[in-house]
Amino acid sequence: VAGDGAYRWRRDTRDAVGSNMRRLLGPDAGEDEVQRATREVFRNAGRYYADLIHVGRLDVERFYNERYEIQGEEYLHAAKDSGRGAVLVGTHFGNPEMAVQPLAAKGFSIMGLVETLEPKALSDFTLWLRERQGHVYRTIGYAGLKETIRRLKSGGLVAILIDRDVAGTGVPMQFCGAEASISVGAVDLAIRTGADLIPARSWRLPGYGFKVVVEPPVEIIRTGNLEADLRSNTERLLPIFEELLRSDPGQWAVLEAIWKDQPPQEGAVQ
Repeated sequence: VAGDGAYRWRRDTRDAVGSNMRRLLGPDAGEDEVQRATREVFRNAGRYYADLIHVGRLDVERFYNERYEIQGEEYLHAAKDSGRGAVLVGTHFGNPEMAVQPLAAKGFSIMGLVETLEPKALSDFTLWLRERQGHVYRTIGYAGLKETIRRLKSGGLVAILIDRDVAGTGVPMQFCGAEASISVGAVDLAIRTGADLIPARSWRLPGYGFKVVVEPPVEIIRTGNLEADLRSNTERLLPIFEELLRSDPGQWAVLEAIWKDQPPQEGAVQ
């Protein structure tokens, strides 16, 4: 209900999401298809906040056993046991924060960096909700970055989402066929700390479940040119997530335009 209301009343956001959907659906998609996907993005964003409210009451053991499917969990255990730590790389698809919650049942405490909200009281409240099952969340900034580095160097696991350039320090690169500003922070942390770099995908399943696919660690290419290495290693990750986003665009809960050059609408004069 909240998602449908936001879709109707937040025209600027609806237009931004619609432009993302056109990019993912391709030039043959009609406007009705684009708007169905756009509405679903708003609904998924509403589900995200509903999930957040209920995190504290989640029975993670039961959820893990009954509503959770995971492939590649062994890579998380290997990273934890090695002492190297790992940077888990993902996107805002489905609800990645909810997708990590059941891992608490297997002894994992994962740290995530998140956007600061205004007012501060709201930001603090959402951090408290996110941490109810033992995971750790910090807002993006100097203090959060220092703690992230300490955690990785002590063998911990940190999750970074790269499809939104929240910090404004991203690098322009090709993503789904057009230029977008992509965060290189995940690769930067892995290079600086020696942690494993592990892509992870997650999405919603019917009936309030989640599927998670953890990929094997990606070998990081190091040439001695940090700027080039950040770009090239991040670019190597993107095809994994392009396929995911295009598989079900309505699950991509990003509410701002990601691409500067927007695809034409159906029937537009070129």
